[in-house]
Amino acid sequence: MSRKILITGNKGFIGSHLQKKLSKNNEVVGIDLEAGWDRDKLNNNQNLLDCDLPSGVELVIHLAGKSGVRESIKDPNAYWQNNVEVSKRIFKRYKNVRVLYASSSTAYEPYLNPYAASKYMIELAAQNYFNTLGMRFHTVYSEDCQRKNMFITRLLQNKLEYVTDHYRDFIHVNDVCNAIELLMDSKTTGVVDIGTGESYHIQKFSPHLPLDLNTPHERKISQANTEILSNLGWKPTINLKNFLTSKGFDIKL
Repeated sequence: MSRKILITGNKGFIGSHLQKKLSKNNEVVGIDLEAGWDRDKLNNNQNLLDCDLPSGVELVIHLAGKSGVRESIKDPNAYWQNNVEVSKRIFKRYKNVRVLYASSSTAYEPYLNPYAASKYMIELAAQNYFNTLGMRFHTVYSEDCQRKNMFITRLLQNKLEYVTDHYRDFIHVNDVCNAIELLMDSKTTGVVDIGTGESYHIQKFSPHLPLDLNTPHERKISQANTEILSNLGWKPTINLKNFLTSKGFDIKL
């Protein structure tokens, strides 16, 4: 069934992959800061804080927002404005429409940093609306990730400078998009983990590199609870070990 779907952040990492997938059978409308700049006037007509929001939308997938733990420490207000205030505006505008929105596994421990706090506050705001679903993304990767500071991206490019003592659940962007497509038509509300359910020790990827233990604002262990997705018939199709092997990496995880 074809629908008119709004994807915010459609030019971002997950958004660009999702738009390509959903555009095959739907009318997809995208809003993204990257596309809205008028370089002569130095303004942006796709700033979700005040831009026009389209009508006639039958589904919203809200992926736009600021990400990154360490950056949020430097500018917490930007994370509040671009994550919390923007999401509140989306929820209110589309109060009678199903809204899937990007949360984060960091929301499990919102006291650690402003990024995590902003995602947790979005989840609280969403509780005022009957048909919302927060997607707690774990660590998303692919071979063509636009975010050059992501761990797997830097590993693939041989640009890692250090490792940490964290454990992370890595999920390929294709599996994320498959999960979102499944959740679109489900009656699931509240929040759901988007991850594989398997967690890897970061230090084992490159044990020869220096170990950075000075990470007070980051979660120690991240591992998705996949019960909800599994009950809907979803399972990951791309295994991180196999992925790295296909790229020529022989890593003992």
